[in-house]
Amino acid sequence: MNSEPNQITAPPDYETKSQVARRLNVSRRTIDNLMRQRRLPFIKLTSKIVRFPKAEVDAYLAQHFHINTRG
Repeated sequence: MNSEPNQITAPPDYETKSQVARRLNVSRRTIDNLMRQRRLPFIKLTSKIVRFPKAEVDAYLAQHFHINTRG
């Protein structure tokens, strides 16, 4: 018998290209360019359906871009 408790993890949260573009305040074309340059992590489900793992996009942005906050 395994003494470790079963861990239930929530499935990762995915966003569409439009959602990522809106969140970054850029065009869908810019997202296409970032995908082509492999600058954003994405998963290609079919030839036309792409999803972006929200946590991975957030981590990538935090690592590669400085966010200015005004308060």
